[in-house]
Amino acid sequence: MDSNVDPEYKMIPNIVVQNITLDGVLNNSYIQMFGKRTVAYLYALLELQNRRGYAYFSINMILWLLKIKNSPSHERKYFRDFLIALKDNSLIEFCGEIDIESLNADDFVSARLDIYERNGNGNVQRYFGLLDSEFNTIINTDHGKLDKYNLLNLFCNIKSRIKRNANDISPAERKPEVAYPSYETIGEDIFIQSQATLKQYINRLVELDLIRYMCAGDMIFKLDGQQPIRRKANFTYTLFRDGWEAELDNSITAFKSQKRKAGWSFTSKVNEVTANEKRSVSLRIYILQKKKEDSKITQTEKKELSKLLRQKQKWQYDNDVNVRKLEEERLKRENPGKSLSQIYVDMSYEAKADRACEEEDNDDQMPFHVLSG
Repeated sequence: MDSNVDPEYKMIPNIVVQNITLDGVLNNSYIQMFGKRTVAYLYALLELQNRRGYAYFSINMILWLLKIKNSPSHERKYFRDFLIALKDNSLIEFCGEIDIESLNADDFVSARLDIYERNGNGNVQRYFGLLDSEFNTIINTDHGKLDKYNLLNLFCNIKSRIKRNANDISPAERKPEVAYPSYETIGEDIFIQSQATLKQYINRLVELDLIRYMCAGDMIFKLDGQQPIRRKANFTYTLFRDGWEAELDNSITAFKSQKRKAGWSFTSKVNEVTANEKRSVSLRIYILQKKKEDSKITQTEKKELSKLLRQKQKWQYDNDVNVRKLEEERLKRENPGKSLSQIYVDMSYEAKADRACEEEDNDDQMPFHVLSG
């Protein structure tokens, strides 16, 4: 969807759908704090706001807006608990004294949300625009066994991570409008822990023509005398609209170029191994090892066991190895006499150069330890 076609949207703070670290402190997403219905509830309250920022609503009105018909008593409790949590966290201010616990479902109240972070000029920052068309597509469509709130949260998590270009930016300065969070990051933000389940939700968003995604493939890092390290690149996501193919192609091309400079190579085949598949392998290894202990294992099963053990060892190696350290060691060998920070400056990696410079300064300030005999 394109905001030029449908300008109606609600401003949703990024922290609603992302765990965000500010000043070294991890702030949990509102979804983690207040539940999976958080985005839908906030959308409904924002829909009812007047120009002064006040919303006039009842509990049943919110359920009606969200077309919630099943288990109304449970749904009323969920929304009451949500309002209580907002109030306890100073994210909503009611007009007058309101006892939310005893509030009748048809009683109307007036309240003002205080969920935005603003800069010195009073402008809202760190937010994304959730289009009414996007919200309605997800909430008002049947998704089979998939939960519509989880689907909404996933879409918002991806969209909140896509950095938009300014409207007046020149074509030469324009950057691909994409995001590439890992499965683990998304799962921690919005509580979809199973990778297989998460993949189903992602594919559903594609079916709804809300997003598109691609993957750069498997990455391989080789050092003399050490096992090759294999990593699967994160999926790269963009919104579905005119030109989405170029967004993904340009982003992946730039990503591959950057990684190749750091010593990685790519294969076209994408080997995606889920946590469920790893558990299945571990279970199969246990069964075969038990048969081996009982002298009941066949020659074919012995070969299978050896193959599975090698695969598990490779996974463990890939998980344990410090890729960053290996990359830095390679760069130092290839650039003798230069500090790591200077190497990164020469490569135009400003963020890595700053990090390396800070670590080098810390190393210089390390106190000497006197060893007693």
